[in-house]
Amino acid sequence: METSKIVLRFIYSLLCYAAGVASLVYFILFVSDFLLGKTVNSIGKDVNLLRAFTIDLLLLTLFGLQHSVMARGTFKRWLTRFVHPSIERSTFVLATALVIGTMGYLWVPFGHIVWQAGSETAIITIRTIAIFGWFLLLTASFLLNHFELFGLRQTFDPLVGRTMPPSHFKTPGLYKIIRHPIQTGVLIGIWAVPVSTSSHLLFAGGMTVYIFIGLYFEEKDLLHEFKDSYSDYMKRVKRVIPFVL
Repeated sequence: METSKIVLRFIYSLLCYAAGVASLVYFILFVSDFLLGKTVNSIGKDVNLLRAFTIDLLLLTLFGLQHSVMARGTFKRWLTRFVHPSIERSTFVLATALVIGTMGYLWVPFGHIVWQAGSETAIITIRTIAIFGWFLLLTASFLLNHFELFGLRQTFDPLVGRTMPPSHFKTPGLYKIIRHPIQTGVLIGIWAVPVSTSSHLLFAGGMTVYIFIGLYFEEKDLLHEFKDSYSDYMKRVKRVIPFVL
């Protein structure tokens, strides 16, 4: 009976992982104004600016609340009263995917062009910078443990009879020069676009505000968990821009 539960948890985490990866790809295409029929820069007819701004701001708030509240220890402890601890992270990934999908579906693009690249060379350069940002995000996730971040390791280890090792403080690769390269990658990706409307400006600005608020609470948790090790790390290494910020 317990074996079947372990298998079912692993299958659940696989489905959540697939949803998480799909939502990340969708997020990148949406903010990059690329391939999708509707993106952050799509402008419809007869858009009520106040209504559009209000809806979009609420969607950004929804994303921020879900991402921050579900990441807190208090919520995790509450959630594991209803789901097995091994699928807590997968549930977070699934909820994030659903919120990103909802945000993209309900987003109301609005406003005029704020900036636009004036040449093909400029467009290619900006797109290259954005690709670098998204590659930085992906690389940073693997430097820690990509599959643990997305909730797969927590269910795979029990499946093969391994016990999850206790978490320990480490600073591999990029983490020696920047504390949060994943967030740095996101910031580069959302701002490095060849065309930006007012709608994109709200999206990128809102996500930027959320990132810094989220990092404040995340680092409080890290200080509580790793104490002096993380405190010393904060003094030595900048948060999102190497040697600057």
